[in-house]
Amino acid sequence: MNKLQQISVKSQANEIHKVLDFVELICDEHNIYNSYYGNIVTSITEAFNNAIEHGNKFDENKKVIVSFKQMNDGLTFCVQDEGKGFNPTKVNDPTDSNNDGESGRGVFLMRLLSDKLLFENGGSKICFKFLISNINKEISDSRVEKLRMFLGQNIPQTILN
Repeated sequence: MNKLQQISVKSQANEIHKVLDFVELICDEHNIYNSYYGNIVTSITEAFNNAIEHGNKFDENKKVIVSFKQMNDGLTFCVQDEGKGFNPTKVNDPTDSNNDGESGRGVFLMRLLSDKLLFENGGSKICFKFLISNINKEISDSRVEKLRMFLGQNIPQTILN
């Protein structure tokens, strides 16, 4: 269960499709179709964009690594750049009337959408935890199979999703 999966991409905005494909495969594998999918995608996208702009300073020779690990209590995604990091306590609050509303928006959204937000490696790595405790593909597949045996083979697909 605690197997680390990761993807490394160039520090370019057009690489986001590879990251989103990676996230989608993981979410499909773990049957994440509800609001958590949107939260995960939005958080990863914000972190990826920040890694390119603020971490790697648009240096296309640098990489962004997105990793995933399933834990007993949920899913953890991390986004790491090759920059110097930053101090998350110094990020502006975009809801503060004295702020321009742009600065700090990404961190604010990531904090809002994830169940737990962690900064590592001096701020060059950000991890999101989504507390989905009942995720287990084998158990889910077993339940579907038992449901098929109980109800017969003609189970509408909407019941299974």
